[in-house]
Amino acid sequence: MTGHRESPGEVASATAVVGFDPIERSWVTEAAPAPSFADAPALDGELAVDEASREAVATDLGNIAHHRPGAVLRPRSARDIAAMIRFCGAHRIAVSTRGQAHTTHGQGLSGGLVIENRHLDRIHSLGPDAAEVDAGISWMDLTRAAYERSPRLTPPVLTGYTGLTVGGTLSVGGIGGLVGGLDTGLQVDHVRELEVVTGTGAIERCSRDDKPDLFEAVLGGLGQCGVITRATIELVPARQRARTYALLHTDNAAFFRDFRTLVDRPGVDHVYAELFPPDATQTYKLYATAFYDPPAPPDDLAITGGLAVEPTIEDTPYLDYVFSIDEGIDTLRETVNWDRLVKPWFDVWLPGSTIEDYLAEIVPTLTPRDIGSYGASLIYPQRREHLTRPCPRLPEPDGSPWAFVLDINTVSETPGPAPEFVAEMLARNERMFARVRESYGGVLYPIGSVPFTARDWRAHYGDRWPAFRAAKDRYDPDAVLTPGPGVFDPG
Repeated sequence: MTGHRESPGEVASATAVVGFDPIERSWVTEAAPAPSFADAPALDGELAVDEASREAVATDLGNIAHHRPGAVLRPRSARDIAAMIRFCGAHRIAVSTRGQAHTTHGQGLSGGLVIENRHLDRIHSLGPDAAEVDAGISWMDLTRAAYERSPRLTPPVLTGYTGLTVGGTLSVGGIGGLVGGLDTGLQVDHVRELEVVTGTGAIERCSRDDKPDLFEAVLGGLGQCGVITRATIELVPARQRARTYALLHTDNAAFFRDFRTLVDRPGVDHVYAELFPPDATQTYKLYATAFYDPPAPPDDLAITGGLAVEPTIEDTPYLDYVFSIDEGIDTLRETVNWDRLVKPWFDVWLPGSTIEDYLAEIVPTLTPRDIGSYGASLIYPQRREHLTRPCPRLPEPDGSPWAFVLDINTVSETPGPAPEFVAEMLARNERMFARVRESYGGVLYPIGSVPFTARDWRAHYGDRWPAFRAAKDRYDPDAVLTPGPGVFDPG
């Protein structure tokens, strides 16, 4: 139903790859033959080894880590991915999968083979309550297609930036940035079935009832046990309009009183907040949104009554609301070279019982440099009872029905390498994470830039570690997949 669109500068590899020389550890092309080599598999798509193709996938959104792969796969089928994983496993070549590369510390980079999953971007079916889609389709394209259906539909959870791929967000969790969260869980909580290529090159179908160990290891599993190639995603009815109430706060306690009021207030569908360094105009900006169909708008007084401050109100068409962050990022791409800015992000989960105290401690320490002119610091509430998957990992239960995601999305002022800025912010992230873990029960949401060792990962997964380790041994026994995070490194 949809087809891949070539990105600017994307061209076919100048010469065909014919194999891999296991002695020289290098790929062999028609233009540069070798005396002996292992024949590369026949593919529906393309295997590229030219310098431009490799350099294009050598970094991610963060522009902190740089690791040029030996080859890039542009698949046209799950068979391509399976064939190349089997080939790479036989020759000890590491494999990583790349959607839109929206992690910030090299999690999806590899010196071996990078699979560009965005080339798999078809909608295979779109029914009254679910869609089966390729993993490389963007949430934006899926949302547009679902909304154009009659009756209108939408995914129940959408990240703030919807240009991300389905497979990418399902591999980490998928936070409801503008849609979902209060009563929906994460994007991984709305997957009925997956098609996965494991580290052995097997193409498997899995769900809650069929191969549930693989299903649970892949959803939120950081690409450690398989490559998602298709997903069946739940859909729900979509409203025509979004009404957003925005409240400015300078007092931590008053902000949290309104925050906790709004997340439980009938008629409110989504809540999030933005925080600012203390020398800015305000410390917090709280957003609450209600979706509706005319002629039955939300009851403004019922939603805003009893709050500490008077809100401003904005009413927009649903899709304009959903794609508002995408529009802002597109503007930054055009004006400040967004994709080349350095982004040492800090992303953690916090228990509902400690987030207020943690923010009271940390907000006064933040400076404009900690966020930047183009960055943002965001807080997303999630009702625990709707978080049904073993991954991503959450804070231990604390008696609160809520868990919160805190993002400090630091962005540099200028594009290009910034080694001193990176060193400063990575050290800050390590300090902040140690503090939030030890004193506030925080848990890493592993999309950002917090250095982790293998020991850190074992502690991170806690009682889930034996099952995750068993799934890795079963589905990726040669440890071919996704070395970037270092989850299963020795040590």
